[in-house]
Amino acid sequence: MFHNVDLKSLSELELAVYNYIISHPKSIQTLTIRELAQKAAVSTGTISRFCQKLNLNGFSELKYVVRDELSDEQHVYPSYDINTPLTDFFTKVSRDEFEIKLNEWVALILAAKTTVFMGIGSSGALANYGARFLTNAGGLAFALTDPFQQGFRRQYDLSDVAVVCLSVSGETEQVLKQVTNLKAHGAKIIAVTNHGHSPLASLADLVISYYMPDQNTGDHVNLTTQVPVVYLLETLTKRFVQATRSDEA
Repeated sequence: MFHNVDLKSLSELELAVYNYIISHPKSIQTLTIRELAQKAAVSTGTISRFCQKLNLNGFSELKYVVRDELSDEQHVYPSYDINTPLTDFFTKVSRDEFEIKLNEWVALILAAKTTVFMGIGSSGALANYGARFLTNAGGLAFALTDPFQQGFRRQYDLSDVAVVCLSVSGETEQVLKQVTNLKAHGAKIIAVTNHGHSPLASLADLVISYYMPDQNTGDHVNLTTQVPVVYLLETLTKRFVQATRSDEA
């Protein structure tokens, strides 16, 4: 969908609009511009700018384009070809804006004495992977995957700890509790999430968002692809290795 859009030209907020539309193309037909803005967590002005970058006259024409593309391509949602959103993601990470965020992430890890990868469920499995991968590269890293771990009873100085919190939604109550507790003790929080305007993002010192179409089963099981998270974790570690080798040279 939107084959003519240059993803590199879109801001982070405009990408949020793009992601919502390709995830919910049928529902766009029933939404007003204000309702779409609320669902995508952006302003109506952002949607108008998104339309301009697609050379559209406004939101009404955008709805016509979505309707016509659905008809022409005969897409069936929420089933979709995973190649399309992944291609979009890898286009996004080639942008200078994303490169700056990756460099900030590496800098936070290098400045920390200890890195904690945190997540629950499938994100917990990836937290274990991230911690193991960074440890293999010579970093000091651990995984925190117990969502019900007690808060600290003493005052600790965690200013030399970086917490990489993995969460698709950025809204899980137990994760937010843990992050709030760690942040209160001075830890730096890096949120790796599908939603850049979630409660988790508001707590973080740095937000890395990947904006994949949300995929959920009828029984609330989240099947949103985590390929971008694996890419980000491996990219972080490889840059960590490069930076530490440069320091040693």
